[in-house]
Amino acid sequence: MTMVAGPGTRMTRALLGLARSEAGAMLFAFTATTLIFRLGSNVVLTRLLDPHAFGVVGVIISVMVVLTMLTDLGFFDFVIRHHKGGERRFLDVIWTIRLGQGALLMLVMLAGAWPIAHFLGKPELAWPIAAAAPLFLINALCPMTLLLAQREGRVRASCAVELATLALQIAANLALTLVMPDYRALIAGLYVGAIARPILTLLLLPGGSRFAVDGALAREFFRFSRWIMASTLLTLLITQSDKILFARLFSVADFGVYMLPANLALALAPFGRNYVERYFFPLASRSWRGGAAALAAIFYAARRRFYLLLFAGFGFAIGVAPALFRILFDHRYEYGWIYFSVLALRAALDIDSYTNIQTILAMGRTSPTLRANLIRLALFAIGVAALFRSLGPIALPLALTAAELGALVYSIALLRRAGLFDPRAHGLYYVVMAGTAITGAGISLAFAPYVVAAGLALL
Repeated sequence: MTMVAGPGTRMTRALLGLARSEAGAMLFAFTATTLIFRLGSNVVLTRLLDPHAFGVVGVIISVMVVLTMLTDLGFFDFVIRHHKGGERRFLDVIWTIRLGQGALLMLVMLAGAWPIAHFLGKPELAWPIAAAAPLFLINALCPMTLLLAQREGRVRASCAVELATLALQIAANLALTLVMPDYRALIAGLYVGAIARPILTLLLLPGGSRFAVDGALAREFFRFSRWIMASTLLTLLITQSDKILFARLFSVADFGVYMLPANLALALAPFGRNYVERYFFPLASRSWRGGAAALAAIFYAARRRFYLLLFAGFGFAIGVAPALFRILFDHRYEYGWIYFSVLALRAALDIDSYTNIQTILAMGRTSPTLRANLIRLALFAIGVAALFRSLGPIALPLALTAAELGALVYSIALLRRAGLFDPRAHGLYYVVMAGTAITGAGISLAFAPYVVAAGLALL
């Protein structure tokens, strides 16, 4: 069905106007700049560092992501949706809980460094894993004013903090690599970024956080977190299983080649996720409080132009990947384009399903997030079992992509039941993506045929 606006409320018109102008343009510029920074950094670092260095840091990041997701309490969603989310004491209580979580995770990572390294069959990684553990506590020190800025739609300020943090981290990585050209430079860069983030937040978003305890609020928060933790545990099993299996089954150098395209594909995701988390989800939550008609009015209209451009970019990235890898990276990394193309397709499916599920969450339903992840987990396990023996390592990202397709189908079914789904508006995203993918593939076949062949050899 085609959505039509309800009563022409001033709020809906104002929200749509902002979505089409400042928020969309700012977030697109921020994410594009972030991607350019990361890509430029990788271009230089792949020439200065061998795949082993990327593999070591890839293991560290994966361990940190696993621990973070195992204890994901849903701070962002709770603060964004709560009617008291803008109050100082409320934010201080949540910050105190988050700080305790950071301290606990630091201790767990320190204690688990040696067992984790031995489980992976690479005991030499124990010390690097342990060295990164304090990052959890440093990251938790960041004041809640950054999250408050996202709740209030202050896109410019929150983006400035994140972009400046990334720039400082990259600058440190590049400078330190000239002094010690191994994984230690990358770990030190992580510390620079972790320390810079709270300092920049205090400078650009004044109003620090302080210790506060409120038993009633804490109990409310942890009741909310039960659904989030269960869902995130499943997300963890899905999104990190490929990395854990890769690190366990193949060499650190092979894992480094995989992590480069995996991180590049991950860098594409914020083009949509930043828009959803920083603008669309708060917008949908406010619209739902105004009634079902208000939500229906903005569901496609608030993101139509942005998502068409976004999916065109995803498609072009999928097709042009071989040429991109030939131009940008050392020959040791070139065949990794196939991983990137598969994971970029997954990123496109993910942002679609994520937007749909977050919209349902804005309507007050939390269980679909858990059910979508159950679908992902089941399909991922089936995909790995069916493909790994015959295809080897490429089976892992292929299984992830198939799992995401299943979650997307489920999320569309939810939209249909809520009266929000427009098949023509939705289908247009994928028509545009297919067209740009074909264009990009033509460029790759013309300029990098041997790189295309090297990647396809993994299939």
